[in-house]
This record gives sequence, C-alpha cells and structure tokens, in this order.
Amino acid sequence: MSADTQSPNASRAFEPGSWRLRRRPWALVLAALAAGLLTACGGTKPVSKHALAPPPPAPRVSSRLRAEEASIHRAVQASLDSDSGAAVRYGSIPAYLRNKQAAPANQLLSATAAHPAIAIQGVSVVLHLAHGRALATAVGPEVPDRIQGSADLHTPATWDLTFANVHGTVPISPSLFTITDEQGMLLLPHLSIVGGRSLPKIVPAGRPFTLRLTTVVSVGDGKLRYAPEGGPWLAEWDFDVETD
Repeated sequence: MSADTQSPNASRAFEPGSWRLRRRPWALVLAALAAGLLTACGGTKPVSKHALAPPPPAPRVSSRLRAEEASIHRAVQASLDSDSGAAVRYGSIPAYLRNKQAAPANQLLSATAAHPAIAIQGVSVVLHLAHGRALATAVGPEVPDRIQGSADLHTPATWDLTFANVHGTVPISPSLFTITDEQGMLLLPHLSIVGGRSLPKIVPAGRPFTLRLTTVVSVGDGKLRYAPEGGPWLAEWDFDVETD
C-alpha cells in the first residue's frame, strides 16, 4: 500500500519525533510525583533565619543570690535530718518553726487616747480613760451553723466583749461601738447583756461584765471598735468572718 492510500488512523511510528510522543506521558507522571512530594514536605519555602538562631544565653545569677540559696538549702536539709528519726504527727509544727513561734510573754495591750490599741480576738486590752480604767477582751465573731459551708456573702455574727478589773466610769452606749466589715460598711451593732439584764449606762464594777454585740456582716475581714469618750476609738479588735 502506498503512502498516498494509507488510512488516516494508520500508525505514525516511523514519522520523525514519534518516539518523543510515546515517552512524554511517563515524564508527566514523574513530574507530578515530584510536585506532590514537594507539597507534602512543605515545598521549597525558605527556612526563617530566626528558626536557626541559637537560644538566648541563660541569665546570670549573682554570687550573693547563690549564697542565699545555698544557705536556705542547708537549713532545710538540716531540719529534715534532725526530724527524720522523730515521731512526727500529721499537722504538727516542725521543731525549727516551733522555736520561732513561741507565744508572746505578755498578752496584754495598753490603750490610751494618744496611743489606741489594735488587737485580735482573745487578746485583752487595758483601757485607760479620763475617769476610769478596765480590762476588755473581745471574742468572736460566731456565725450560725446553717451558714457554715454555704456560699452566702453575708451572715449574722455575734461578739462577746468582757470587761474586768473595772475602776471609775467606763461608759456603755450603742453609739460607742462600731463594726466595719469586708465591704467597708460602717455598722452599729445591737447591744445586749449576757443573762438578759437591762443595758446599764456604765460598766458595773465588782465582777466581770459581758456585752453581746450582734449584727449582719459581709464574709471576710473586719474591725470591732470601742470609743468610750465618744470621739476617736480607743481599742480595736480585728476579726475574720469565715463560712467555709
């Protein structure tokens, strides 16, 4: 059959360049695989110079600080070694702390108009007034059992203020006692006498006399103050109301 009578679908295997056409699909497949590998590996994105930068140098520690750390370490290690053979009860205070927490030699505080006293519950204050003197001790606050463990932010509270060794005139009046609670509220507590007697105008002498103060306060810190002269307070007892 002559070249002029060949079918249009006849093979062109012997035409120039036909071997390139047969091999081109494999080249395309290889190129696609190479592109996929580059994409999976993050392509050819250049690495930031910051990623290759060395880590910053560690901060320098002064010799004084190193000496203090070493001293603390030796003190802790010594305390552990000294208590290692002793019977230690859960919740007990280590020996090296017990020596630093000795009770103060004198629990009495003195309060004058020039130098008011700041105490906490259970600490007695000697009140020096213009016309009298007494020993005052505040205990409290106590809150109802139903409040304990609750999420209430306010609670009824009760304080007992006991006067002893009374000499001269020590006045009593609801306006002379104030309570400041956690929220900064200035409160005038209700006064009553333990035992149900009527409220006198002065503290009676002869035997201990206890006032009961009640009010509603916010949970948290606060202050109970007594101003017997009707002006600046003479004694203050700090307290903490807890319900958890």
